[in-house]
Amino acid sequence: MKNLAMIAGLLGIFVSLAAQLLTINDDDYHFGNIWFMGVLGGIIGTWAAFLININNKKATILLIISLLLGFAGIGSLYSISAFLQFITLIYLAYKHFHAKGDNHK
Repeated sequence: MKNLAMIAGLLGIFVSLAAQLLTINDDDYHFGNIWFMGVLGGIIGTWAAFLININNKKATILLIISLLLGFAGIGSLYSISAFLQFITLIYLAYKHFHAKGDNHK
């Protein structure tokens, strides 16, 4: 999952920069035009990938922040990166709830 989150973060950075340099995102067509917010979301997503094996709670919070910043920054162009980050979030939630055992039954 660390690699998946890393790919998602780097893809978010690349898509944000490419959308700005190729003038794909404009206020008329997409939700957001704040491309540096998309880049910041990608950087935070990449940082969260490094924290997955160290601190799951902090990695989960950073992935959620990355998702929100990415959508606020470049809107629908961030959807592939967001989907990959969402898969990572589901895995981290599953790992968190099943790591404690089945004591809740």
